[in-house]
Amino acid sequence: MPTPIRITTFNVQNMFNRYAFLDQPWTGHDFEQTVMATGLVSLAGHGGEVVPTATTTIQRNNTALAILDAKPDILAVQEIENIYTLRNFNEQYLSNYFGHVISLDGNDPRGIDVGLLIKRDLKAPDLKNLTIGGIRTHIDEAANKKQMVSRRYIGQLGGKSAYLAPNAIFSRDCLEVDVVIEKKDGTTKTITLLVNHLKSQLGGKPSDARRLKQSNRVAEIVHERVAEGKLPIVLGDLNADATHANGTTVHPLTKHPELQDPFGAAPKTKTWTEFLDSGGGKVSRLDYVLPHKSLVVDPVQVDPIDANTSIVRKGLSTKCHQYPMSMPRYATIGPVDTEASDHCPVTIVIEV
Repeated sequence: MPTPIRITTFNVQNMFNRYAFLDQPWTGHDFEQTVMATGLVSLAGHGGEVVPTATTTIQRNNTALAILDAKPDILAVQEIENIYTLRNFNEQYLSNYFGHVISLDGNDPRGIDVGLLIKRDLKAPDLKNLTIGGIRTHIDEAANKKQMVSRRYIGQLGGKSAYLAPNAIFSRDCLEVDVVIEKKDGTTKTITLLVNHLKSQLGGKPSDARRLKQSNRVAEIVHERVAEGKLPIVLGDLNADATHANGTTVHPLTKHPELQDPFGAAPKTKTWTEFLDSGGGKVSRLDYVLPHKSLVVDPVQVDPIDANTSIVRKGLSTKCHQYPMSMPRYATIGPVDTEASDHCPVTIVIEV
């Protein structure tokens, strides 16, 4: 009997920790309390202004609602600060829905990373056990055979100095997680989740060139895992729509001979996953789940009026007119700052 597994990717948009600092100098015994992650904070748009606590609570509750509507067994996330952010979010907003929380610091100078979460006490009719078989990172891989070095650059990021890793292939990381699925009939399979957040579209052709290098490297890793007998699944925010002009930068993945695109045959007017308010209100498909070609994938639903849609849009800003106001949204969604994200959770169901 096949075991269904729901796999979701979601760029949760600028999710950071809120820190508490002691008002007085520490005296040794209270050192551990000097800096502590106590909750979450959001940033409003690309301006970097901090959203007030009350608004953050509304926004992150909507983020949680979008995740719960997606009903993921395995969730890949982008734009989180670190593993403590995920743990805080999981406990404060998701009632510890997830039992495994994984994230490693990457190369982004803003501190936005990728992560993976697995549902607590995941059950399926023929599933005996699901375990983490291994975790790999690629943050130290250098492009063009150069040495990976982090250097301080003056004048970057709005005129401020910042430490960048210019020779790194990956802007964040290609986080690999092996998930071993043991079934009651004694068979086992290993699926390898390759969680990505590729180079943004800001910067034009140089950014496109770097994104292409990243796609090519992920494509190589797919071949490597297949040779090891694993079943790779590439997922995350690839930061390019494969049908647009710069979409060729992700073709090494969307057209990879070992992968399939469950949404590939659907009309592109229905498969968009991101709303860019600052870009004139455009929508595009940036978020992908690309499983190995041997995995059976349940038919995806891309019609927004379908309650079981594979793309959850109820958390989008009311400014997104491509998702009409006549469609259901979460009650506290407004035009700015309270949307679940500028991206949508995207889900497929595989059978293993």
